[in-house]
Amino acid sequence: MGNFIFALAFITTILSIRAYVKNDRKAVWILVIGVFLLRLAVAMMDPFLHDWDEKFHALVAKNMMTYPFQPMLRVHPVLAYDYTAWCCNHIWLHKQPLFMWQMAMSMQIFGVNEVAIRIPSALLSAAMVWCIYRIALIWTGQFNTAYLAALLSGFSWFQIELVSGALSLDHNDIVFTAYVTGSIWAFFEYSQTSSKRWAIAIGLLVGCAILVKWLTALLVFGGWGLWLLLQKVKRANRKNWRHMLLAAGVATVIALPWQLYILWTFPKESAYEYGYNMQHITEKLGAFVDEDWTFYFRQWRWQYGNWLLPFMGLGLLQLIGRSRIKSPLTIPILAMAAVVYAFFSFVVQTRMPAFVYIICAVPLSITALGANRILQFLDRLSLGKRWLHVPLILVLGVYALRPQEILASRNPADPERQAKIDNTNIFKNFHQLPEDYLVFNCKSYEDIDMRFYTPYNAHSWCPSAKDLDSLLALGYKIAVFQAHRGKKLPDYMENHPGVLFIPQEFK
Repeated sequence: MGNFIFALAFITTILSIRAYVKNDRKAVWILVIGVFLLRLAVAMMDPFLHDWDEKFHALVAKNMMTYPFQPMLRVHPVLAYDYTAWCCNHIWLHKQPLFMWQMAMSMQIFGVNEVAIRIPSALLSAAMVWCIYRIALIWTGQFNTAYLAALLSGFSWFQIELVSGALSLDHNDIVFTAYVTGSIWAFFEYSQTSSKRWAIAIGLLVGCAILVKWLTALLVFGGWGLWLLLQKVKRANRKNWRHMLLAAGVATVIALPWQLYILWTFPKESAYEYGYNMQHITEKLGAFVDEDWTFYFRQWRWQYGNWLLPFMGLGLLQLIGRSRIKSPLTIPILAMAAVVYAFFSFVVQTRMPAFVYIICAVPLSITALGANRILQFLDRLSLGKRWLHVPLILVLGVYALRPQEILASRNPADPERQAKIDNTNIFKNFHQLPEDYLVFNCKSYEDIDMRFYTPYNAHSWCPSAKDLDSLLALGYKIAVFQAHRGKKLPDYMENHPGVLFIPQEFK
């Protein structure tokens, strides 16, 4: 099935390029279909849940299918837990809920499996390609530039790997990027019409973005305000400011009820998580604690590719040169990008790769602007024969996609990957116990996987002797995996008559 979808993605992309050569605007719609199929095909290459942090998001989303307004990592905790430990607690407020609601809805339709949780990210990431096309088209007025920006977004290795769950923070980051990009797109559309409908759309998308990852979603209001201030006629028109307030009101109506709800329903957990969010600004948390302010600039190799930098440089010359793009949107959109990079490089102490990716529409559009300059030169040489654009388009698409890296990271000879597949297959085919058993001694953190694929209340540790006796006295049934990678059971469980031993061994 994956190979079939890859083939469809390839055919659709060729059809899109063919339509582009004919200067047919339908080329972008065809491209959006093709890149969605590409994302779906890559998502199907990994028949397991990725560790950081896809499987945690997936498990909470699965539990939301039954308890949509009670985010839970472990539905029925039978032992004491630390409510501040996001990896192992009960009520899970570590992330805002919208992207997990989307995953839960997808699983309601397509079943509880790893592909179903990736479908919403694939859809929104593909929709973002259209948004970036419109942003570039309104900004530059050049169809070629807009199509190339859409192409670079559609074949972005970084986006595709976020959709597949292979990169931290997976669906949370790509869905957030999609909604923030959507809000910028809606603002660009508003700049053309000053329509109340587009103001409402901005508010809707900002509100959704807040419900995915919090207040960085407000970025578009800064660009919008600057756009008004820089234009005398616009800033003097009170209607424009009322529209901004309307958008802010819509965003508040969408995002605020959940905040009030969790503060009322889960006061202890929500207070901790709001405080922990603030800690990201003042303290170095997470996996990249030793990185300095240059971190996000060094991420270019992963997010965009060093080979595209000359095109970006040429694009910047188009913005500031003698024949520059004269648009009132240039300063606001560049200012939004500069603020994001400055804020996360110099203010926020915690650094994660995708924090600045929310303004990807800017570097992608500038890169496309530079590439279009090459196409304009080719047009002069070939008297406008657009088929000569095809080699450059293919080179840009292949380099953005980096298929060799996608394949290398999924090498079937990789022992860790194969172990992950084998252990997942144990869970997918684990049906030998009644559902009321508590299961202990899973491999570290793979109790998350077992709870996703099975109905069992699984744990990656063994209970203490006291807890074991207490659980048995309360009538719980106990099963335990005997060993994995040399990890043996404690003596008090080894021959306990009340414990059922499971013969499978994890790799």
